[in-house]
Formats: sequence, structure tokens, C-alpha cells
Amino acid sequence: MTHWIQAVGFAALCGLLEGWLSGPRPFVFLASLRQPRWGLPIAGWLLVGAAFYVIMTYAASQTIRTVEHGVIPLATVMTVMIADGFWNYLLFRRKRFDWAYWYLFPYAALVSLSAFAVFEINRPAGILIAAYLIFLPYDFAWTKALVRLNPQYTA
Repeated sequence: MTHWIQAVGFAALCGLLEGWLSGPRPFVFLASLRQPRWGLPIAGWLLVGAAFYVIMTYAASQTIRTVEHGVIPLATVMTVMIADGFWNYLLFRRKRFDWAYWYLFPYAALVSLSAFAVFEINRPAGILIAAYLIFLPYDFAWTKALVRLNPQYTA
């Protein structure tokens, strides 16, 4: 049970960090942007964010529970959660869509590494991270579209 408390606590801290890194009113800013017609509505992004935190909290709890297999799976899960917040910093607080786009390449590699590392010790958690990884091509395309449609937020 303590592995769940630790995982929820870490995810909550990461969520608070992400909120702070995003800056004030990120969804107001998001709504003000030119979007591709296939872009998610705000409610869709909220669902993606909620799914992300459910997946990563579950993965963190399972890696904490099985830490005797090594700390690398747990470290990758924690790093993915922190790295996700930094992407929001680039997009919302810095308003650098080009940087946010290029940041997705190492981020996707990190998520891939995490899925593999976690799968080795807990298949369901690894599969859930892989399901999030399947979402990332959409994120690449959407961020690239933001760069094109909102050139004032690039170099």
C-alpha cells in the first residue's frame, strides 16, 4: 500500500510542477491560438493529461513495489513525468512552439526507454506507457501545426 501512497505523492508533485511550469492560465492561451482543424478541444487535452497521470502513477507504483529489480524503471517513469512538465514550460510559459516541437524527439525516446524498462518488470504498466507512446505522433503533428499556424511563437 505504501507504494501507492509514494506513487500518488510523486505524481501530485509532478502535476504541481507542471502547473507552475505552464505559467498562468495555459488553457486560456491555448484557446487563443490558431489550431489545426483536427486539433483536440480543451476537454480532450484534459483527458489526455488525466490519462497520462493515471498511467504514470500506476507505472510508478509498480516500479516502487518491485524496486528490488533495480531503480532504472522507476527513474525513467519519474523522469518522464518531470520531462512532460518541461515541455509545457516550452509551449506555454516560454511560448516557443519550435523548441517544444524539437523537444518531443528526445522526450519520445525517453518515453520509449521507460516503456521498455517498465515492461521488463511489469507488463501491464509497460503496455500502458506504450499506449501513451502511441499518442505521441499526434502530439508531434499538432505541435508542428502550431509552429506553422502561429509563426509569432517561433524564432
